[in-house]
Amino acid sequence: MKWIAAANNLKPRRYEIKYDPSAGFYLLVYENDKCIRDHLQDTIEIVMECALEDYGVTKDLWRKVEG
Repeated sequence: MKWIAAANNLKPRRYEIKYDPSAGFYLLVYENDKCIRDHLQDTIEIVMECALEDYGVTKDLWRKVEG
C-alpha cells in the first residue's frame, strides 16, 4: 500500500507514504529521485500530520496508488 502527494507545486521534492505491516507508515521525502528523509509513524493520520507540519503537504494532496 502506498500514497503519493500529487501536486506540481511540491517540486523539486516528491513525497510518498509506504505501509510496512511489521513497522508502520513511512513518510519518504525525495529530492532529485534520492530519498533525503524518512519518518516512521504508527498510523496514516499521524504520518500525514507529520507531512503537513514538517513539509506543508496538506491532506487533500495525498492519493492512494497501487504498488
